[in-house]
Amino acid sequence: MSEDLKNAVLRAVLRLLTPLVRLLLDAGIGVGEFHQLAKTAYVRAARDAAQEPRPNFSRIAVLTGIPRGEVAAILRRTDEQPPKPERGEQRAERVLEGWWTDPKFLGSSGRPLRLPLRGSRRSFTALVKKYAGDPRVMTILKELLRVRAVSRSEDDIIEVRSRNFATVRWDASGIDTAGEAARDLLEALVHNLRHPGRPHFVRFVGSSRIDPHDAPMLIRNFSVSADVLAESFDNVLSDPKHLVRATKAPQQAHRIRIGIFVTDEPTLVEPSLATP
Repeated sequence: MSEDLKNAVLRAVLRLLTPLVRLLLDAGIGVGEFHQLAKTAYVRAARDAAQEPRPNFSRIAVLTGIPRGEVAAILRRTDEQPPKPERGEQRAERVLEGWWTDPKFLGSSGRPLRLPLRGSRRSFTALVKKYAGDPRVMTILKELLRVRAVSRSEDDIIEVRSRNFATVRWDASGIDTAGEAARDLLEALVHNLRHPGRPHFVRFVGSSRIDPHDAPMLIRNFSVSADVLAESFDNVLSDPKHLVRATKAPQQAHRIRIGIFVTDEPTLVEPSLATP
């Protein structure tokens, strides 16, 4: 791959990562955890590309730059065993974890203690310095208050309310669905880059000059029309004549997914482009 193409790939990945990292920040996931996820994705992609009965750890290590022993450890993990970050975990998340697990900050019942803001031993300041390694105690406190993970009384007593820093309040199945939908779209786009002679259907239409007063009406109309179209596709995909028949033995089949989505964000039209 030429340097120009490689740079284009890097720019595209950065654009892709920006909305993803917003979600990670909302969920209290730091760069260390993301780094471990990225390594896991690299190892699995290299394994799948080889299409070998048994993964070749040495070959995967050469392709990914990840040590052979770590490759083996990654492939032994399941999706239910998230990788533990070596470093770079979100600081506020580390503070909460320490509060819920460190005996020094737990009461006799095993629950986190209510802590005074300042003090040398059992205080919120001591907790932050131990687990965040950051002297900016008030910055971390403000973040924890913002997401309602802690509360602060008038006499500066801090009480923990949540085990994690996550600002998102969606359920796990909703997040799983979002990940699956994003993966399917990206799979189609990457497939078309790699196989231009037999592309999957992908088409985007849009305009950056829609009148703000008309936008809600257009979005509503597009959503209704798209829903009708999606229902017609679903009827075809659910038709028994297109489905493999159930048997006791596994059968080859195809997974077809059709996605339709509408996005909306504010833009600014330059004066020279505005409609007279």
